[in-house]
Parts: sequence; C-alpha cells; structure tokens
Amino acid sequence: MAGAMSVRDRVDRIIELLREAQLDDARWPAASALIDDLCGLEGNDLLLGRLTPQRGIDIELRWLFLRGDPRPELQREYVEHYAAIDERPVAGIREPFGKLVHTNALMTDRVRRTSTTYNDYLVPNAGENCLNVRLPVDGDLQMAWSLVGPGGGTPGDWTGGQVDAIRQVLPHVRQFVRVRHALAEARAEGMATAALLDTRRIGMLLLDRAGRVVEANDRARAMLARGEGLAVRDGRLVGVTPADPVQVARLLAAACQGRDGSLPIARPARDPLVLHATPRTPVGTSRGVVRVLLAEPFSTSPINAAHVAAALGLTPGQGVVAAALAGGATVASIAAASHRSEAAVRWHIRQALQRLGLSRQADLVRVVLSTPGIFVEDY
Repeated sequence: MAGAMSVRDRVDRIIELLREAQLDDARWPAASALIDDLCGLEGNDLLLGRLTPQRGIDIELRWLFLRGDPRPELQREYVEHYAAIDERPVAGIREPFGKLVHTNALMTDRVRRTSTTYNDYLVPNAGENCLNVRLPVDGDLQMAWSLVGPGGGTPGDWTGGQVDAIRQVLPHVRQFVRVRHALAEARAEGMATAALLDTRRIGMLLLDRAGRVVEANDRARAMLARGEGLAVRDGRLVGVTPADPVQVARLLAAACQGRDGSLPIARPARDPLVLHATPRTPVGTSRGVVRVLLAEPFSTSPINAAHVAAALGLTPGQGVVAAALAGGATVASIAAASHRSEAAVRWHIRQALQRLGLSRQADLVRVVLSTPGIFVEDY
C-alpha cells in the first residue's frame, strides 16, 4: 500500500527523529507521536528527576504527550497535587533498569484501592494501564518512561510485538534524555564554573572580553588538540574546516557582548559537537567573561562485552565482537584491537547471528543496543 510504513521503516524514522531532537527538542512531539503509533499507545510520559524524602519525585525535565499533543495541564496537576505522594517512584526504584513493569505490578491491590494518585490522577487519564520503565542516566538522576495503553486495560492486553517495538527505541530515547539534560546543564545560569572545569563529560573554556582563552578543562583541551571543527589560534577559539569559521566568530563575538547562543560544530568523519557560549559575570579574580561549553551529544558510553555476552547468551568472543560493532567499530578495527584476523571476526559475527536467529549485522547491532544494562556506566 502506497505511503504505508513498515515496522522497520517506522523504527528507523523514530531513531532519526530522536537524533534530531537531541539538538532540537521541538522534534520530540513528532517522535513521540510515531512511537505511539508504532507501539499502539494512547500516549507516553517521559521524565527525568530525583527522588526526595519531602517532595517525592523532583522533576527536572518532562515530556508528556498524547499522540503528539502536549498536555501541560496534566503535568501541572501532577506536580501540584501528586508528585509528593505518588507511590510508583519508590516502588519502581526497586525494579532493574530496562524492565517493563505494568502499573498494577508497581501498586498492589491494597495500594490501588486507597491511593489518591491512582484513583484521582491515573485512572481518569488511562494511567492504570501503563508499562513503566526506568533507565540509568547520571549520578542520582532517574529517567522514567510510562507508555500509556487504552484506559481500563490489563497487563495481558500488551502484546509481544508492542513490547519488542518499545525495546527497540528504548536506548535511543535514553540518549535523547541524556543529551537534553547535558545541554540544560550547560545553559543553567547558576552552574558553578569550578564544577564544569572538573567535569569529564563536557568541555569548558573561559574567554576574556577580547575572546582570548584564559582557562580550559582537560576535556576541552583534548577536543581542541584534535583540531576537529575548533582550534585555538593566537590565543582565540576559532572554527576550522569543516565548521563554519564565520558562524563561530559571530557566536563568540555576540557572547562577548552579552548574548548567549548555540551552534552545532561539524567534524570530519565524526558526529557533530555542540558549542554553547554564555556570558557570565566575573566572580572574585576570574578573568573569564564568556563560558564556552562543548558537548558531544551523540557519544555513547563504552559497552561492556561481558554484560552483552551474559545478557544475550553469547560466548565471550562473540560478546567482544558484538559489543564492538554496537559501539561503531568496523571488522578491520575490531581485528586490529583484539589481535584477531578479519576472518575470525567475521566468523564470530556469523556465530552470534545464528545463535540469536538474525540474518544481518545491522540487526545484531540493534539487538545489542536494545539490551538493558550493557553500558559500562550502568553498573
């Protein structure tokens, strides 16, 4: 049928939209609507926050959309009346990362009968038939995603096809949230410069009023040493090929004059990084008046080969090769890094495909990335 999209096409389109949304969250509604369509959902509720004894879930970022339509009134109602008393976050924290758990499993029959959150907020908004999953982010942050099924449904209504589709997009949704949070941190006016100078996750530089670099952390120095899109020349941060040096110069000049801004920086054979320049009021003896943050939003954590092998039932050798492929390595680079021949690497790939009932290398990568708990930072 003309115009119809296959499941694979829709998954690929969702992944594409999520990558775009990492740098522009105006793309999230389209991604959210397509996820709803693919998985047979009424909507989905994605949030990032911390558990606190006084306020329950303390939300930092949240996206609540029903079929692509934002529901700010539901978000406001939850924050004002239910976030502090919701039983689900405390119950969910005991569940393993990546496990899809129905609301009924988070809230016992007794709790559901007496819960204000359940009866006054979830039931009227179809939340009693949700699959819920939490994923690791950074530190004490918790990412929770609720997939909203038809109201009045039961756990048995969820099909294997729906669950499989959800698992395929899970790692990409997680990366979307991680990047949006990193960029939100970078934009936070109150973020301490000292903390940024110590962080390993974001490159940071301070510029003086003339645009000269006066301080940089190790991450920024390593990025600049490679000369990929940005460099320091005559003491100034400049754009170099393939980045647009004129755009970089304009952004930094505007920051020196008190206006902040962001710019994606193209790099050869690598995903772009994001430059965000923020004017800052000098404190104490600091000479820096512009704070420049360099984020690599498409970078992922290293994948633990042993965890891949254990989770998927592969041999250690197959786990090493599958993890490396999922991390973006080629057959040649895997062979060189593992001191194997390319023929041996290809043999491990074929064996892993056969063991998992797959036919394509791309499918193996998708299965690995859809497996919870395979990133080094997850443990």
